Amino acid sequence: MNKLNLNIDGFKCFKEDTLFELNNITLLTGSNSVGKSSVVQSLLLLKKISQGSLSDTDALMELELNDEEYALNLGTYDDIKNKSNDDYEDFMNSDSKDIKFVLNGAVASIKIQDNLEASNRIQVSTDEQSLSRMKTHLDCCFVYLNAERQAPRYEYKNTDNNEYCDCHGRNTGDVIQKHEKDDCAPIRSFDFAKGKKWKVELDKWIAYIFPGIMLQIAPSTTDSYQVKVLGNAAPNVGFGITYALPILVSGLTVPQGGMLVVENPEAHLHAKAQSNMGYFLARMAAAGVRVIIETHSEHIVNGIRRMIVQKQTEMSAEDITIYFFQDKNGHKKIMDIGMDGKGNLSAFPEDFFDQVRQDTLSILRIDRMKQKTNDEER
Repeated sequence: MNKLNLNIDGFKCFKEDTLFELNNITLLTGSNSVGKSSVVQSLLLLKKISQGSLSDTDALMELELNDEEYALNLGTYDDIKNKSNDDYEDFMNSDSKDIKFVLNGAVASIKIQDNLEASNRIQVSTDEQSLSRMKTHLDCCFVYLNAERQAPRYEYKNTDNNEYCDCHGRNTGDVIQKHEKDDCAPIRSFDFAKGKKWKVELDKWIAYIFPGIMLQIAPSTTDSYQVKVLGNAAPNVGFGITYALPILVSGLTVPQGGMLVVENPEAHLHAKAQSNMGYFLARMAAAGVRVIIETHSEHIVNGIRRMIVQKQTEMSAEDITIYFFQDKNGHKKIMDIGMDGKGNLSAFPEDFFDQVRQDTLSILRIDRMKQKTNDEER
């Protein structure tokens, strides 16, 4: 799968033109409020733009910044434009620049002159050729799973949306019922087996991440159903399974050439389950799904590394990209961390999944200080 080049300029924290190469599997890591979500939001805005149409009189398109379909709540143009934050006064008074997105040559701009009035409906400048290119890259299938997925419910209403999971996973049961009798491609099968049904493989992946767990979709009334785990309704089994289930279902349903964007796949999962979730997402990327992950979990990263090193698929270390976002004294830096065929990472900068080491050193340092104080008091 060829990389997609995404350039972001003038959007939120991106003061200068910044390039991201979206690989077979791309990880966005780093502390909070450093720009990871802004990359995801850029993709969501481009997806919305690709679904629109241009005015007959000019090259402008109206775009809603607050959109329930993609869990967007971006406010107004003033909220998404970049402002210099060298100091507080500059931040409050600085002039913004035009916002520009480029996806493999497809250009979309949000210009100051077209958005002088504060509104959550903005004007986007693009052209038909760019729209066509965006559709090529984003219209095969685009599934986005927000960090805030649906909590366990006693009962779920049937919906007409049953092809792919929505951004909160609210229709996951519908998607399962739609696809449960489909065939599963061997590359997505847990053990690469041929001739297996989709629901059988979903059950295997569920058991891999949640050992001993069995899931059932049980009709409740004519227009509703229950998600049952070992015979118990979803609210009785906690958040872990219901938060992870849309990811597993989406990984098995997004077709080859499609894109799956997942925020915080580690949410509510034990460390081992997080690692196995990373392995699952890497397996789906090896099946031809472009996977983009925003994560704070080293276990997700290590599960992906483990899958690549096993060499059971054609996916290699060159097919993974890790972007580490840092904020040092108000200056944001993005590092591209590579990986070799043995799973070794090219760099381990400070705060890159090294908190255990930092805490251990701190504990040892405190212990030594206490010991020194005790010795002096004697």
